[in-house]
Amino acid sequence: MATSVIDPSPRVPADSRRSRKKQDTRNRLIAAADELFERQGYDATTTLDIAEAADVAQRTLFRHFPTKEALLYAELDDARFVLRDALNARPNDEPVLIAIREAMAELGETIVANRERRLLEARLAATTPAVSGHFRAVIQAGWERELIVAIADRLDVDPMQDPRPEVLAGAAMSACRVATRQWTVAEGDADYVALADRALESIAGLGALT
Repeated sequence: MATSVIDPSPRVPADSRRSRKKQDTRNRLIAAADELFERQGYDATTTLDIAEAADVAQRTLFRHFPTKEALLYAELDDARFVLRDALNARPNDEPVLIAIREAMAELGETIVANRERRLLEARLAATTPAVSGHFRAVIQAGWERELIVAIADRLDVDPMQDPRPEVLAGAAMSACRVATRQWTVAEGDADYVALADRALESIAGLGALT
């Protein structure tokens, strides 16, 4: 098996008292941010406002989240672990595109589990460049790295030498963006997983266009 040169972020242990305390602080910060973003608007909300609402020092907030954007997308950042587990659970002899579609379906379920939050993120991304930039440069980039590693392992190739893992991962992220846009336009009433699967299914047919 080829040794991957891309190492996705490791999972943070959650079995210690210290880890549970950190997770509790993190959850309070996310909840405080959500409430303030909805009540007084994203731009009008400062990191100091969020820290005070969560009853922590501002420096504590920055230990968990370097920016407001990181706070807004905290749930989706953690979703990379869902994608990692889903990819690892697929049978080794399963065709790569099928493995991607099945794993992305699990990611899709996670994405829309909190419908109102996803719609809030989408609205802010449409009006705030920093929010949109963070989603693409951090959140989707993290998901893409997970896909690259998994695809490279399945193909037994070095992703720095063989372009297929990155090309396939990029196509999968494009499909995800298409589904997200369609789901958002439908105000969250459409079947996100079905939209994503239809977009992912189109990847196999791209070769016919050459």
